[in-house]
Amino acid sequence: MVKGRFIVNPFMELALTENDHSQLKELANSLIMSNLEKYTMYQDEKRKGVDPKRWKLCKQRQGIKMYVERHGTASSGEKITGNGLPLIWGIGNKEGKLDDLMYGLVSPTLEAMRVKASYVDDFSGAAVLDSIVEPSLEEPFQALIVKWMEVDIPFASTNLVKNRDYVYIDATGIIQWRNGERLAYHLMHSVNFPKTPDLPNRIRGNMSAMAFWRQVGPNTMELFGTAVMDPGGDMIKMIAVPNMAGVFFCTLKYAYCGQMKKLAFMLDKKYAESKLHGAPNKKNICVTCSAPITGRRLGDFGKSNHTCKLCFGFVCHACKIIRKISFVDPDLLLSQRKVTFCTSCISEVTSMSSVDVARAQMLASGKVYPGHAHHHSGMQSSVSSDGISTASLVSDY
Repeated sequence: MVKGRFIVNPFMELALTENDHSQLKELANSLIMSNLEKYTMYQDEKRKGVDPKRWKLCKQRQGIKMYVERHGTASSGEKITGNGLPLIWGIGNKEGKLDDLMYGLVSPTLEAMRVKASYVDDFSGAAVLDSIVEPSLEEPFQALIVKWMEVDIPFASTNLVKNRDYVYIDATGIIQWRNGERLAYHLMHSVNFPKTPDLPNRIRGNMSAMAFWRQVGPNTMELFGTAVMDPGGDMIKMIAVPNMAGVFFCTLKYAYCGQMKKLAFMLDKKYAESKLHGAPNKKNICVTCSAPITGRRLGDFGKSNHTCKLCFGFVCHACKIIRKISFVDPDLLLSQRKVTFCTSCISEVTSMSSVDVARAQMLASGKVYPGHAHHHSGMQSSVSSDGISTASLVSDY
């Protein structure tokens, strides 16, 4: 991730109208629904296993497998595009909580995108171009945002190839599936506007990617994702398509990102409290194992890496846990700091409800979109005759 490239929006203001917003909501809704049908079909037929004649294993990591569709094997009803682009398919299980994953994933602002990229490293440059649906207290993980991102391509620094960039709608949320089961989704789909022309030294690509997750165990999530991508130019497909397939592996880090965001929020909260009331005076013993702490110097309280930055208690070298936490200052400059925690505090915070933390963060920032007082904009669910909860992007004014 190159820090400076996140600061400047490369385009003029889009100035989208309400009609534009409505059309983008309808587009997102139709894509989510069509992919939900594919997901439901997969769940009904997954006992058959993966057809090796149609799917070639591309990458595999930590329980997630990425397949690329073999040329000419899709039936006419299954083709997503008519230009011969390969379909990428990702399935598998991953440790974690669904709400942690969504808290790490949702990024409606440039600040949130930068923090996510610092943990996930899923793109090299990005900008928020317009906000259509904002996360609300009612639905803290629900968003529909127009974004731009740049993806580094291997050998781009040699000038032999150029980086690819994408203008796209980014939709996240949770809907009700069969029997009321929660199903998280993430949609990325290319769009174009008159005010988003091709940029110098980059080639504009196109993509349509959709992922669903559901909790299948106390600490296990199941992924189902599909993507079709046109990186622009036949010569680069051999490099770009496998490289973009790796974007699915970023989902392995979303839940961790959510946990780190919870730690960052609680650090800010504790820091504000300590400025107001002062830090408590703790005994010179490890709060975890009660071993004596030696070598403490006068005036180093709170600065020492021997204190937990949440409870301010001392931790010995063997017991302290260090995490690299990302922060964004008001100038949108990102910094990462190694922060010391005790076992008790890090366990307590990482197990907190991500929904509650997301809502508390909105209230603390003053950026609250309740979405139900006088109007509602966003995903609403309704149950169809086949028992599948379907999603509808609506706007009631």
